[in-house]
Amino acid sequence: MIRPLWIEVDLKALDSNLNAVKRFLGKKIKIVATIKQSAYGHGLLPVARELSARGVDFFGVGSIEEAISLREDSYEGSIIVLSSVLEEFSEYFVKYNIIPTIVDLNFARKLDREAGKRGRKVPVHVKIDTGMGRLGLYYKNAHTFLRNLSKLENIILEGIYTHFPVADCDPEFTNYQINAFNDFISELKAEGIDFKFCHCANSIGILKYPNAHFNMVRPGLMLYGVSFDDSLKLKPLLSLKSKVIFIKKISKGRSVSYGRTYIADSDKFIATVSVGYADGYPWALSNRSQVIIRNNFFNIAGRVCMDHVMVDLDKNKDIVVGDEVILIGKSKAKNITAGDLAKISETIPYEIISRLSLKIPRIYTK
Repeated sequence: MIRPLWIEVDLKALDSNLNAVKRFLGKKIKIVATIKQSAYGHGLLPVARELSARGVDFFGVGSIEEAISLREDSYEGSIIVLSSVLEEFSEYFVKYNIIPTIVDLNFARKLDREAGKRGRKVPVHVKIDTGMGRLGLYYKNAHTFLRNLSKLENIILEGIYTHFPVADCDPEFTNYQINAFNDFISELKAEGIDFKFCHCANSIGILKYPNAHFNMVRPGLMLYGVSFDDSLKLKPLLSLKSKVIFIKKISKGRSVSYGRTYIADSDKFIATVSVGYADGYPWALSNRSQVIIRNNFFNIAGRVCMDHVMVDLDKNKDIVVGDEVILIGKSKAKNITAGDLAKISETIPYEIISRLSLKIPRIYTK
């Protein structure tokens, strides 16, 4: 590692979070561990290996490419692609024994034909739209679709699911979704269309809506310990760290970085750190965020650059080139979370961690 920028991922914290989720849910609820987008920036394969070793039931990924990567890494368990895929790629689901999300009958028919050619039957999960307005069949007019789907000989209706848009802030609408989903499932059962698994609860849904657990859930952020209350004592896995690569003394009135948005109000030291927006450290943190060096907070000085940020050391003469800089993570007494950066940059924690460049080396510890 020549460039001093790296991510540390604590797999012991992952184990702890998974165990906390299992205790909270009980033994009857199956878990789809959501590891899409490289496990929210933590690293697809190392996270999957750890979760697999801990007995996770299913993996939920965002693309067929991620699913194939798991298969090529010798994972033999169940994998659900939690997105729609164009029908010309249906053969991959059969070839690699991957579970597709079904939202389109033409895709399902093509999948059925591909499975028939190989003498296989393919389990599928159907996505129902109860208010997210993204993928899925709107629940009020999806009955005919399910009837036609149930007639395909090589398709196994294994699961049905929906998704919450406002579980964190609108319990009335979320409970409406849960009730609508439950009623829809009951209507299908009355017609003889039944599913082995029903799921709708994401991390917030798991914590706040026990009536949304059904017999399967899809935890994501809570596995990674990101931005949750401490009721389950969840622990963040990810730390983003760099080092001071240069220090200069500037006089009062001098500026730092593009746009001259930072003007020194006194003589002080400025440190340059090897990280920038090309690495996924948000430009919106310019002049607004902090870092931890030697167990002290220091402010970002000026605009975040493509591969550098500058830090206001004020009069501190103890900081030297090579000192570790914590951008996300904790020292002995200080802490900066992905949630903190999300709040400052007016986004969500998901974006902070999932946008961290895959080129940044990940170091896995237990």
